[in-house]
Amino acid sequence: MTRTLSADDDLELHRVGYERGDLLVRTALGPVAHRYRVDTTSPLVVDGLVRLEEVGGDGVRFLDANLVPLTVRDLRRFRILVKVADAVRSARSEPAPPGGPPPATPDLVELVEDALDNGLLDGVDFAVGVPGGDECITCDAGDDGFVVGYRDAGATSTLFASRSFAQVRAVFLDEACWLGAERGRGPYVGRDQAVGTEGWTSAQVVAAYERRLLEGA
Repeated sequence: MTRTLSADDDLELHRVGYERGDLLVRTALGPVAHRYRVDTTSPLVVDGLVRLEEVGGDGVRFLDANLVPLTVRDLRRFRILVKVADAVRSARSEPAPPGGPPPATPDLVELVEDALDNGLLDGVDFAVGVPGGDECITCDAGDDGFVVGYRDAGATSTLFASRSFAQVRAVFLDEACWLGAERGRGPYVGRDQAVGTEGWTSAQVVAAYERRLLEGA
């Protein structure tokens, strides 16, 4: 049975393991589980653009407008699901950025986990809240929001800046995954950027993520 996910669905859900899967459950799964809650303020939820499918009595799966299941990673990327702040993190996903203290905000801490879940190397392919290596994608809190940068030979140039962490998160992961792919790591290995998108701005990348949910790309 499927129905439209609504702003009244303040659900807490659970999952153990990698976020490429799409099935979550209502039953608590212990200290190694990730805990999520539906973001009822998400425009995608408020506008009724996400479907919820009941699976086996206790399971839940989310579908896009084309009834294609969304992975937990995509649900988090689009901010349909957010991690419960006091969730107990597993030893595998506990971030430990090299060369400095861990990121200061919960958003940046979770961003490290996202990048690690994508198979990228902390301090090599990306750096969050710390300088990073010789060439990497960076993200840090700025004076007026968050900033995504490209660090090369000790200098960092700004790729994108926004008050919206959802936008910054999408751009950061996209840029970091493309850099990782050049080194044989991450989910973009073996993929080519679509023809005509080579010169896209970061704002266009964000818009593409938003369109993908509706177009099933």
